[in-house]
Amino acid sequence: MENHQTSDPSEENPFLCFQRTPSLRRKWRKRYGGLDGNKLLEPNEEEDLPENGLMKDSHLERNSPQPRSAENQETLLVAKVGGLRTRTAPQGQKPVNLVTPGPTGASAFVNNRKQRSSSPHGEPLCHRNQFWNSITKVDSQQLHSKKKVAADVLFESFASEGGVNMANFFEAVWSSGIRKSDPRIKDCYLLMKKLQQADGTVDRNTFHRCVTGFVSFILKALQGRFVIPDFPTFTEETQKIFMKCKQLSSFKSELDSLENDSRKWGVSICTADGQRLSLGDCAEPCLLGECSWPLLYGIAVEQFSADYVHRYVGMEEFSKHDSSFTLTKQGIPHSPLVETGAIITSSLLQLAAGLGVEEEEKYESVLNLFRRLCNKGNVNLNCTRHQNLRKESIRLHALSFFLQEKKCFPESVDIGAALDLMLQGLSTEVTCESGAAMAATLANGGLCPLSDDQVLGPSSVRNTLSMMQVAGMNDYSRTFHFKTSIPAKSSKNGLVLAVVPGVMGIACWSPELDAFGNSWKGVHFCQELVSAFQLHSFDIKTPFRQVVTYRQWKAESEGYQIMNVLLAAYRGDVRSLRRYLLSGADVNSVDYDGRSALHVAASEGHLEVIKFLIENAGADHMATDRWGNTPLQESLRYKHSHAVQLLRRYKDHHESS
Repeated sequence: MENHQTSDPSEENPFLCFQRTPSLRRKWRKRYGGLDGNKLLEPNEEEDLPENGLMKDSHLERNSPQPRSAENQETLLVAKVGGLRTRTAPQGQKPVNLVTPGPTGASAFVNNRKQRSSSPHGEPLCHRNQFWNSITKVDSQQLHSKKKVAADVLFESFASEGGVNMANFFEAVWSSGIRKSDPRIKDCYLLMKKLQQADGTVDRNTFHRCVTGFVSFILKALQGRFVIPDFPTFTEETQKIFMKCKQLSSFKSELDSLENDSRKWGVSICTADGQRLSLGDCAEPCLLGECSWPLLYGIAVEQFSADYVHRYVGMEEFSKHDSSFTLTKQGIPHSPLVETGAIITSSLLQLAAGLGVEEEEKYESVLNLFRRLCNKGNVNLNCTRHQNLRKESIRLHALSFFLQEKKCFPESVDIGAALDLMLQGLSTEVTCESGAAMAATLANGGLCPLSDDQVLGPSSVRNTLSMMQVAGMNDYSRTFHFKTSIPAKSSKNGLVLAVVPGVMGIACWSPELDAFGNSWKGVHFCQELVSAFQLHSFDIKTPFRQVVTYRQWKAESEGYQIMNVLLAAYRGDVRSLRRYLLSGADVNSVDYDGRSALHVAASEGHLEVIKFLIENAGADHMATDRWGNTPLQESLRYKHSHAVQLLRRYKDHHESS
């Protein structure tokens, strides 16, 4: 009884799975598929299948429903005798298939649908003795041919005349926000590009060879199971915000319009799943500057611990004092994100044995960690800027002497080496794209979404984001937190790194600064983005106001699936129909009038949708609604001549076969 009570709350609230217990992790994998690629076809499947593993051919069976008979029961017995594991769904619960969660149907392992023969009473025409004698003679290759692998589902959802057009296939993948240079799919793209035929298509065997090892990732992209499922809509709305911020100008920017860098404006976004969006001057190099301080703090916490680091530096909000020569009541710097706190953090890194012994090895280790945060992106040391900062570092030397007088440094620390490490961090050069990847790694708990490399621990990232939230935007930190509630850090070079935990990382760059020393375009962009997509922590997310569902995909009810399929057919959206098909939706599902997606597409005259539903999804083109109308009659009624010709061709082919 106690076990039953403890399991109900986790079923109602899926977010309880973030507690670090094995049982709740298993429930999370059951519901959302975990990291197994084939389970992405149906989240509720319990058994893990290997990559390109065997999969039931149930979506074809469900699209052509057949009555249960004794032959079906005997077929299930054959599967059991042959060593194939089958699952019996509990009563009152839908059985789960890997492709579609449809009603219970006969197994397709042995049963041949093309030559089905049974009596009206459900009894097989063949003798039972002959049937049972043939059980031991079942060929394993024949059993294998009756199964379907995940790559076959992908192939059939894009196939046309026995091949898949490579451009169309990868265009659907790129539309989810994934780039060609993404290391998770780059090898697949290059191999298929090399093996494609002259007309740009690949056959089934070549397709299997290319997608082997990438099925999990491709299915996740095509099913819309990334953090931002509708990435084209997100891109369109973000471009509007970007252009709105670009058109804004200040009086100071008009005076400085003769300078080239003053008019530059770039934005890059990287989600926790590696979806990328870059706008404007996103490839221009810019200095990391003060944005390196939270990264240095995170590395220090990772090397030591938060308690040890905060013995020497506080965790307060940005200091209100005009002078930097102030300390807390405990005699330590207010925050690791101010000048004095950054000096202390750099001195702690000098004591870290994991970063090397020599002074040059320290920065090389730090630079390597910076590159791992952005998957070896454009992160380098600007030597010219570093030399200039060393010549102009009188203020930093004065602050170091002040801290030395107050005995803020740890024992046996080389203060000169600590200052040099801090200056090297200030002189590190990045781009908006690499900066967004860094922020996305922080948004993903220290796990780089592009390489699956755990650079920083979750606890270190949590402390880093907390400090960015209370002291990242200088004197504007409180106001920025009030308007966005997201952690961010700005630099005097115009770079702003913002993190939406669990969702995305944002990098904005514009040299134009406001009175607080922040890039005012970057601040305005972050505020507009948070408002448009309701990314504020205290937003009440309603379906009427929310433009893009950016949270993790959840299993929809059957009613919502039917509505989504019919709406996609009405709009002529083949990409959404393919996503629903791969997610397990029934293309033969009907509304209360008995109208299927094919009826809707025929009445609207969408030829591509009709072709996809019949050829790729296996829709029944002879299905009738409550008035007895077929899709062909619907196209005749609304005078869509091309749709009439296409449906008649399918009808003639069906009658002739």
